Amino acid sequence: MRAGSTTSLAGDFMLAVYLDEQGRVPSHRTGLDFGLSGAMLMELALDDLIHAVDGHLVAVQGAQSRDRVLGEVLGQIQSSRKVRTASHWVRILSGGAHKRLAAGLITDGVLVRTPRRLPLPTDSTRRYDVLCEEQRGSAVRSLCSGADERSAALAALATACGVTSGDEDGNEYGTVGRSLPTACAQILAAVAACVLPVALCSWA
Repeated sequence: MRAGSTTSLAGDFMLAVYLDEQGRVPSHRTGLDFGLSGAMLMELALDDLIHAVDGHLVAVQGAQSRDRVLGEVLGQIQSSRKVRTASHWVRILSGGAHKRLAAGLITDGVLVRTPRRLPLPTDSTRRYDVLCEEQRGSAVRSLCSGADERSAALAALATACGVTSGDEDGNEYGTVGRSLPTACAQILAAVAACVLPVALCSWA
């Protein structure tokens, strides 16, 4: 996948939601890593590579993904000795998610890691420069449009992570989730459940 092509759902999430306007990754306390892991899982569900069975995520027999990162995630689900819930996978895959996805976007010529300069900043936040603004613009438009299933999933993930406001009940992601495949709805609920404790801690 090269610059100007369509990124994965997780790639769109990273470009449109995860990185701020200065290309910085968020604090580990924001919970956005759960959004990235949720996006990877939802992409697999939208591609009919995983399904929800009795509250667990199960890989379709013989399923394969042409995307390297998604292929690794699918392989983890396929090789698991026992079926796991969406919450389990959202938590497990969130570790280092942004590094794996950033590496792919760097390879594709969309991002470049900003070199550190002396004196070093007081924080250790990673920074990236966007080499393909067209790609980022496309991701932002997808987030705002809600025109198709992928766009709706992207917007719902952002809302579940507390990045965009929901409806009057603060439950926009739940409404959208019900219109998505069952596996996506469960992944979306798992992301929101994982983000909530992080959000409560940040408010304390």
